[in-house]
Amino acid sequence: MNEFEKRMNELRRQFKAEQRSITKDANRTIGRLNTAILQVHSVEAREAMRTEKERVYESMRRSHELNKTCYLQQLELLNDQYISHLRETPSNRQLRHMVAHLCRYAESNGKNSLCIPFGENRRAEVIFN
Repeated sequence: MNEFEKRMNELRRQFKAEQRSITKDANRTIGRLNTAILQVHSVEAREAMRTEKERVYESMRRSHELNKTCYLQQLELLNDQYISHLRETPSNRQLRHMVAHLCRYAESNGKNSLCIPFGENRRAEVIFN
């Protein structure tokens, strides 16, 4: 598992923990409001508590949506960094395929070596056995 996969897993765990925390806090508050509603005899007070309960539900929904949006943005950013990293640093498999392709190219031209220029005064000669 590479560093990006570890960071993605940690981000997922953090997202899940925040979701649980939001739900737990909201449910605790709603439970207390339900208990208070059962104990209060005033109709106006009950309605006020029910209104507060709906506000807590809506707040929980908004918090979940905001948390998910933030998580998806962070995940997309991390994925973009990973793709950029893959472009900049090829894997051993990619290097082997590239060298094999160069070898086939040199053999198709009837040679056992290939000269690759890197600039004005720099070049590399690759010899295949």
